[in-house]
Amino acid sequence: MDLLLAFVLAMSVTMALIPLLTRLAGRMQVLDAPGPRKVHSTPMPRVGGIAMVAGTLLPLSYWLNGDARLPAFLGAALLLLAVGVWDDRSELSYLPKFVGQLVAAGVVMMFGGVLIHSLMLGDRVELPTIIAAPLTLIFLVGVTNAINLADGLDGLAGGTTLLSCCAMALLALTIDDRFVAIVCVIVAGSIFGFLRFNTYPARIFMGDGGSQFLGFTVAVLAVLLTQSELAPISTALPILLLGLPILDTLAVMLQRFSEGRSPFAADKNHIHHRLLALGFEHFEAVFVIYLLQAVLFVCGWYLRYESDLVILGTFAFFAVAVIGLLQLAARSGWCWRSPEAQPEASRAATVPVRWWRVLRTRLPHWALALGGLCVVLYALRTAWLAAPVPPDIGWLAAVLAAALTVTGAVSLVRPVPLWLLHGALYVGVVAVVFLDITASPRLPALVDKLGFGLLAGCITISFRLTMQRRFQLTPLDFLVVFVALALPNLPGSVATPRDLGLGAIKVLVLFYAIELLLSHSAKSRLLLHAGGVGILALVGLRGLL
Repeated sequence: MDLLLAFVLAMSVTMALIPLLTRLAGRMQVLDAPGPRKVHSTPMPRVGGIAMVAGTLLPLSYWLNGDARLPAFLGAALLLLAVGVWDDRSELSYLPKFVGQLVAAGVVMMFGGVLIHSLMLGDRVELPTIIAAPLTLIFLVGVTNAINLADGLDGLAGGTTLLSCCAMALLALTIDDRFVAIVCVIVAGSIFGFLRFNTYPARIFMGDGGSQFLGFTVAVLAVLLTQSELAPISTALPILLLGLPILDTLAVMLQRFSEGRSPFAADKNHIHHRLLALGFEHFEAVFVIYLLQAVLFVCGWYLRYESDLVILGTFAFFAVAVIGLLQLAARSGWCWRSPEAQPEASRAATVPVRWWRVLRTRLPHWALALGGLCVVLYALRTAWLAAPVPPDIGWLAAVLAAALTVTGAVSLVRPVPLWLLHGALYVGVVAVVFLDITASPRLPALVDKLGFGLLAGCITISFRLTMQRRFQLTPLDFLVVFVALALPNLPGSVATPRDLGLGAIKVLVLFYAIELLLSHSAKSRLLLHAGGVGILALVGLRGLL
C-alpha cells in the first residue's frame, strides 16, 4: 500500500500544481509559441515539467529519506530541470544543454553509484572502468536526448516514459529493488497527473525541463535496475523498455547524417511526423506509438533474463520492421484515412434526428446524476463501514474537512481558486480508496466491480455526449487500461501488490468523476463540496474517537 500512496500523492501534487503554474506561465515567460514544426496554433504553457518534478520530490523525500543514492539523483535532476526551464525561456543552443546533461550524468556516476560495469553475454562479463564510464555517460546522455526529441505530440513523451517506468517498477518489485521500484512508481504518478492535462488536445506542455527530467530519470533507473546484483536481468533490456524513443532518435540522426546535415538540425522526420503524413490524426498517431511501446514492454518482460545479444537482435528486428513499413507506406502513397471519408457529422446524420437529440440532451444529465450517486454511495459506505480507521487517516480527513468548510465559507464572500477544492477532494479520494482496500468489511468483488463499472460507464457517456465536454476518451485511457490489466497478470509478476492495480483504477475513475462534476455546473460543484465535507468529517470522527 505504500506504493499506492506514493503513486497517488505524486499524481495529486502534480495535478494540483498545474492549474496554478499555468496561470503563472506568462509571468515566468515559459510559453511555447506556434511555429512551422509545431502542431499547436496558440501559445502553450511549458510548466508541466516543474509540476512533475515537484510531484516527484515530495514523496521521494519521505519514502526514500536516508538512501545514499537519493541526494545525487535529486541534485542532477534539479540541475537538468533548471537548464530545461532556462531553455524554455530563452531557446538555448544545444551546447549549454549538452553541458548540463554531461554534468548531471557525472554527478550520478560519481556520487550515486550509477555505472554500467557489466554486460550479460550468457554470463556476467565485468567491464574495465575505462570502458564502463564512457559507456554509461553515452547511455545517460543519449536516453535523455531521446525522450527530449520524442516530445513532439500531445502526451507522446509522457506516455512512452510512463510505460517504461511501469515496466521497470514491475521488474524492480520482482527482484526486491526498493529504490528503483519506489522512484518508478512515484515518477509514474507524476506523469499520470501531467497527462491529465497534456493528452490531446493538450492544455499544457512539459517543456524542455520536463522532457530532460524524465529522460534522465528513466536512464538512471534503467542502469541501476540492470546492474543490480539481486537478479541477472539483461543489461541490454533498457533498449526494449525505451525502444520507441531510442529508435526514433537513431533513425532521425542517421537520416540527417546521410543527407549531410547536422544531427541537431530540426526537421519533421520523426516517427510521429511520418504517421501524421500518412493520414493519422493527432491522437491516433499517439495511440499507435503507445501500442508499439506496449509491444516492446511485453517483449522486454519475457526476454528479461536472456543474453544481451538476444535483446539486441529483437530490437533490430523490431526497428527494421517499423521503419521499413513506414518507408513502404510513404513510397506507395498509402493513407490511413482517404480524403473522401465521411466526417463525423455526416455519419451522425444516419441516426434518426429525434432520438439523437434526446440522447444529446437528456442522457448526459442522467448519466451525470447516476455517476454522482455512485461516488457518494461508495464514499459514504467506505466512511461508515471501514474498520479500523487509522488515526493518521482520521487526522488527514479532519484537516481536509476543515479546509473544505473554510473554502466554502470564504466562497460566499469572494471567489476561491478551484485548485484548492480540487486538491482537497483529490487527497480525500486517496484516503477513501486507501480505507476501502486496507480496512474491512469490503463489498463482494462482483458488487464492487459492477459498481465501478457503472460509474465508469456514466463518465464515458457524459464525456462523449455532453455538448460542452472538457474531456474525451483519449490514448491516456489505453495507458490506464494496459497498465492496470497487464502489470498484475504478466507471468512471474508475483511481487506486484495484490490491490495495486485495482486501487489505481478506483482512484483514477473517481478523479475523472470529480472533474466531471466540478466542471458541469455550480450546483453540482456545491453538492460535491458539501458531500466532501460530510464524508471526510465522518472519517475524521471515526479515526480520532
